[in-house]
Amino acid sequence: MSQWREDTTERWRAFRRALHRPGPERDALLLLLKAAVATVVAWQFAVRVLDSPVPFYAPMAALLVVDHTMVRSLSASAQRIAAVVLGLGVAWVVANVLGVYWWTMFGVILVALVIGRWSRLGDHGIQVPAMVLLSLITAKGTDAQFTYLTIVETIAGGVMGVATNAIVFAPLHLTKPRQRVAALARQVRDLLAQMADGLRGDWDADTARGWYRDGTDMVEKAPLVLEDIRTGRESTRFNLRQNLRPADIDWQGYERTVTTLRRALWQVTGIGHTLVDAADGAEHHPAPSATFLARFADALAAMSVAVSQLGRHEEAATKRFDDSVATALTVLTGLREEVHRAPLDDPEQWPVYGSLISDSLRALSELESARESAVVPTGDAPTRLPARQSTAWARMRRLRSHRAATHRAGDAKDREEPARRG
Repeated sequence: MSQWREDTTERWRAFRRALHRPGPERDALLLLLKAAVATVVAWQFAVRVLDSPVPFYAPMAALLVVDHTMVRSLSASAQRIAAVVLGLGVAWVVANVLGVYWWTMFGVILVALVIGRWSRLGDHGIQVPAMVLLSLITAKGTDAQFTYLTIVETIAGGVMGVATNAIVFAPLHLTKPRQRVAALARQVRDLLAQMADGLRGDWDADTARGWYRDGTDMVEKAPLVLEDIRTGRESTRFNLRQNLRPADIDWQGYERTVTTLRRALWQVTGIGHTLVDAADGAEHHPAPSATFLARFADALAAMSVAVSQLGRHEEAATKRFDDSVATALTVLTGLREEVHRAPLDDPEQWPVYGSLISDSLRALSELESARESAVVPTGDAPTRLPARQSTAWARMRRLRSHRAATHRAGDAKDREEPARRG
């Protein structure tokens, strides 16, 4: 009972967030509303225009093709129509050539299942055997009126679903990718800062395991952030809102940021794993000296500052990024030279020092390689350009200029004609 109450409370909070501010919750609510609108419109079209005795296929097609982006809506509509046509076509051919018997049913279903596994049909491939069964069992596969009406209903429903998705608040997913990219950069920065602070004070194996676990979780979440970025970029294609007021977002820069942070996190998790082994007293992994860890913490702190400025291209941010990278590189290079030059109390410490320094240098190299191309969204940056900078306005200006030029040419020709006659 308490779980049900918690779920209900969370859904109510998500509903209130959808009403009060843009975000994933509002996008989900609009998608549900558009699916309902498309379903009702397609159903009424099937009843009033097509005069369908069983108006099922049009609303079902409309319901299934309303998706998060226009590209996915178009793709889903094409896949569903193709699956329905293939299924009815197979049933029609078999019923008219061989008839409907148990052995023809076995063969045609087997063929339909193979066709349904065609990757081009996507999730709608299951419609092929479903339409074969429906046609053979209810209409014996030879009813031309049933086949024709089913195909027409499916096409009409798909068109209405796509049209509804395009006209009624065309999906444009800009907020969620920006939030997740900024959140990932912030989490990586905080993790490096926590590691730096911890190594300067008292830390143990549990603390190091926490760092390792947090870094691993971020690495696993990075592909989900990339998927949100791809969805956001995809939502700008074939989108009326994008044409009227284009999005001013560097999607490629976002992808570069997430990829860079993910690769840097691989090295950070390696640092965490080494520290776990050292704190546990694992074989050949003795704990580094306190002096080494204090200076190593300075390098991690500088890397944390560099992450905080990654993807920000203002002059002050770029300078701070360069200074932080230089500081971390100086510290790590100095530690590497000291480890090579100075004798160690325990020769088994060589692998530990080498692993920590190498992983840090590789993470630093990843950050430095994305200095120019990475982009991290900021809260004060606008996501949409003014309407006058859209492609629609550009076409209108070109058309207006063309008409004005044509009008001026006509006036000049009218003035020249009397002069020639005179």
